[in-house]
Amino acid sequence: MKKQLLFLFFALLALCASAAPNDVFSVDDITYSVILDPYGGKHGIVAVKSLSTQGKNKSMLNLVIPGVVSYNGNKYKVGVINYDAFKGQSNIMRVYIRYNVTRIAQSAFENCANLSTVYMPSSLTNVGYRAFGGCVTLRTVFYANPTPSSTSVVPGSFPWNSGMTLYVSKVHPNSVENARKVTAFDYFQTIRKNGRACDFTFSDHGYFCVTKAPASDGSTRGEMSLVGIQANNNLSNAWSGTYNDGIFDFDVVAIADSACLGDTGIKNVNLTGYSKLRRIGESAFNGCTALSSVTLGQSVLEINDYAFKNCSALTTFNVTNNVSDFAPEAVDGCSNLATITVSSLNTHYCDVNGILYSKDKTVLKRCPPGYRTTIFNHSAFPSTLKRVDVYAFQTCEKVEKIYFPYGVKDIFNPFQGCKSLTTLQFPSTVTNFNYIPWGDLSKLTTVYLNNQTPPLGMNVGSNSSAPRHTLYVPDEAIEAYKKATYWSTWKYIKGGAFDVTTNDAMQTLRYTIHSNKAETINGNSYAGRAMLVYAPDPTVYSQTYAVPDHVTLANGKKYAVTAINSNVCSGGMRASATLTLGANVDSIFSNAFRGKTMLTGLKLNSKLTYIGVNAFYDCRIANDLALPYGFKKLSSGAFYNNSFKRFLIPGSLISLANTCLARNNYLEELVINDPFWANYTTWDLTKIPTSCKLYVPVGSEEAYKKNEKWGKLNVMEGSYDFTYNNADPYGTIYHMTVTSGTPLTVDGVTYAGKAKYVYHPANMTLESPTAFDCTNSEIDMTNGGSKKYLMTEFGDSALIWCEQLTNVRVDRMEHLERIGNRTFCGTKITQFTVPASCSHIGNMAFSACSKLSELMLMRNQNRTYGRLFYQLNATNFNCYINWKDHYNLYLDVSKWPTSPYRPECKDQLNGWVQINDGSTVSTFVVYHPVDWEASGLNAYIVDGYDKNKKIASTMKMGRTSTANGVLIEGYKQNVIYKLKRPITEPTNPGNYLQGTVTSENLDQYKVAYVFDKKDKYFWKPSSGYRSEAGSAFLWLTSTQAGNTTKVYIDRWYKASGDINGDGEVNVSDVTALINKILGSSTYSDAVCDINGDGEINVSDVTALINMILK
Repeated sequence: MKKQLLFLFFALLALCASAAPNDVFSVDDITYSVILDPYGGKHGIVAVKSLSTQGKNKSMLNLVIPGVVSYNGNKYKVGVINYDAFKGQSNIMRVYIRYNVTRIAQSAFENCANLSTVYMPSSLTNVGYRAFGGCVTLRTVFYANPTPSSTSVVPGSFPWNSGMTLYVSKVHPNSVENARKVTAFDYFQTIRKNGRACDFTFSDHGYFCVTKAPASDGSTRGEMSLVGIQANNNLSNAWSGTYNDGIFDFDVVAIADSACLGDTGIKNVNLTGYSKLRRIGESAFNGCTALSSVTLGQSVLEINDYAFKNCSALTTFNVTNNVSDFAPEAVDGCSNLATITVSSLNTHYCDVNGILYSKDKTVLKRCPPGYRTTIFNHSAFPSTLKRVDVYAFQTCEKVEKIYFPYGVKDIFNPFQGCKSLTTLQFPSTVTNFNYIPWGDLSKLTTVYLNNQTPPLGMNVGSNSSAPRHTLYVPDEAIEAYKKATYWSTWKYIKGGAFDVTTNDAMQTLRYTIHSNKAETINGNSYAGRAMLVYAPDPTVYSQTYAVPDHVTLANGKKYAVTAINSNVCSGGMRASATLTLGANVDSIFSNAFRGKTMLTGLKLNSKLTYIGVNAFYDCRIANDLALPYGFKKLSSGAFYNNSFKRFLIPGSLISLANTCLARNNYLEELVINDPFWANYTTWDLTKIPTSCKLYVPVGSEEAYKKNEKWGKLNVMEGSYDFTYNNADPYGTIYHMTVTSGTPLTVDGVTYAGKAKYVYHPANMTLESPTAFDCTNSEIDMTNGGSKKYLMTEFGDSALIWCEQLTNVRVDRMEHLERIGNRTFCGTKITQFTVPASCSHIGNMAFSACSKLSELMLMRNQNRTYGRLFYQLNATNFNCYINWKDHYNLYLDVSKWPTSPYRPECKDQLNGWVQINDGSTVSTFVVYHPVDWEASGLNAYIVDGYDKNKKIASTMKMGRTSTANGVLIEGYKQNVIYKLKRPITEPTNPGNYLQGTVTSENLDQYKVAYVFDKKDKYFWKPSSGYRSEAGSAFLWLTSTQAGNTTKVYIDRWYKASGDINGDGEVNVSDVTALINKILGSSTYSDAVCDINGDGEINVSDVTALINMILK
């Protein structure tokens, strides 16, 4: 409060003192009156009172009214021009009022008859009534205040002279409009912007307007903008851009809009010294055609629209560290500006190849108008590009072709003024188009627009040149574009739009990305899928079209090339060529190479699944073709009128068009590996020679022969899907057909599916090899493939009459499931083991194998057998089957037709035995006589039974008759014993063992005992017990059995201690044994002879007690 009172006190003193004569002083041409004296180191304030004597004595006066005046060592701010201060002063010609003056009082310059020009600062906010009234020669006024009003410049303050011009400040975009709203300026004929409507003029630097006033106490600095250049036609870095008017400090923070507009004398602009310069305004240097060098300072933040437009001498432009707002139109029309560079420290922008981008390289901001590259290929852009900004290519008159890379999403009207532009390409990723003035691009002839749906919001333009444009779109979208708004006016709309090229030569292969789903194909990881959409015409003889496995984008992402589009080769070939498919191509679409008569070679791959309508129509492909397994659809006209000699159609095919092979008059061999196609009669086999061999699956020959179309060819069995190592089918006996294309994993190994060995006529004609080596898997190497198939079958007649074969090794074919009809018929194999995995043996599979002496059938209880699967084999032939399954197969074989010219097949069927349950003795039966000595086993029958002792007696047999039950011993675990037949059927003595060749319910035998392998005795089972097939049981009469639940066997009997037969061994058994010794009981001697010495006495009691006590 005290400070405020003290301030008011000194202010009143100053006001009182101002009336005193000693508070009036003169400096140069002006006399001042003090309003406020300086105090405490602060400046004072004065008013302009009148001309000084010096000023009055001058005949012609250019009056400068300063903003600050010094007197007697003190500084005063000039604040007011007093009432009538210069009224009637006819010697004043011009008036320069400097910054700080805030008011011109009423009639201050009234009737200054020779006053022609007035300069007023932006600080001037009050011009009084008739301030310039009666100034009849006044013609020009410069006023730096950009926002005057009728209250600040009162009506009547200026005369009504004709032809007056008011120049206003450049620092405000609407300063002219603002001035026109002021009534006092109604009498100015012209109002326009001018740089000399300013606050400060520095002869070495230019004109400046204050845009932010300093604080009245000087605590904050003022800000000003350059509005024009005065001296040397340059801006120098010698000045820091700071200024002190004697009281206040100012910084240059901006170059105003249009500051140097059209100044053709400016050659160099160096702003590095302007330490506070933040903004370069709109059109600041527009039209400075001599400007050849611009150096920005580090403080610059903004470069606005048209700031350097039409600066045709500029060749380079560097964006400094802190620029955060660079208007793309800033350099419009800079026809020689070839490079824009950006400081590496800038966090908002960067440059790539001399072009301005956002820091993250996702937005193309500005291509220099004088950029010397005429063709922008995909590699010209960073891989991160997503958006092409407004005006990005504006006035780039040298640019002829632009191919935007895959990944760009937004295109915002970047092409205005591109007079030389002939070609534009937009990838399928572009989803947001702004207005593009197609009609204004007078030389534009070609546009590639790879959008399936015609974009909206793209104006074709009304220019008459528009109908000359050719628009390339996706093939399947042509009709949609022809019907769409805007697009329908284009004269030519064709297929062929694309996303990617294999390199930057525009006449190489072109692709569309049609999937961005990451996946693994052929063991390789890809970011998605691509389709070949364009291939150039070959110009060199024997050129190879090598479709790659993938294309790699600039960002390093790989896309598998999986398809070839329709009409991919649209021109006429001028030289012969071979098309080589990449490993990942699975589809070739319609008309892809139609009519390319110079296409003489085609190398397929292992992944192909589809060939479209007329894809290779009327080509001249001469090499043999094998479609890979997995191929699904061969469309009409696909290979119409070609020149190949061999053609293979695999069993995977699900669609075979009737004209796909018509007019192939060089065709010598056709393989169709599916009986299904014999049912159709609409085939067009025009020009295919009747001598052409048609190989079909075994079993379908007659059906094909009966077909009115196929039957005209030389039909024979022998089709297949692939051969070993892709060998010539006539040079190998390994021909394979896929039975299942469903992938599976077995024992940790993954397979493409299952396959079988199949018949081909060449098998019978080859002299070697003599052994057929089966493996667990075979690899389909067709067309460079490597699909591994699990081998599970021998097909019908697979090796029929291969008389050169003496051995078929199946031990490595671990998953054999089926042996087909006649598979080995007529071979010279000597022995064969059918593994347990095999579940079917077909008719006559091993018939007429004249050298076959042994056929071993490993056990598979679910196996089925065809008729006569063996017959007419070697004279010593035997077929061995597990003894448990022997009887059932025997019954089937017994039904086979007989012949006086061969042995009975049922007599060649023997059992084999293998025991792996840990036992040493088993019961056994098989439905044929057995020579046990020749078979390597000990066999016993039960020839007697001691009812009292409950012990069965045994007899060893060398041979037994059919179905005779025996006890066998002497075998080793997991060893197979082949049961040999005796020369003649033996006759055996009576046998208490009854064999069951099949499983039976033992209830039907009344009293039956089952053998206990562990303890080697027979025990009586409960009702409903079923015997095991191939076993035997002890069959007693009811009288013999009595109440006996256990029967011991003499060979393996050992007393158990259960004398009384109650199932327990305890003191009651001791009593029973003593009664036996005393003669008072009739227990069996076998039961009571505990120590086995053949006598019943007290030593047996001791042994029994020890047994109880253990």
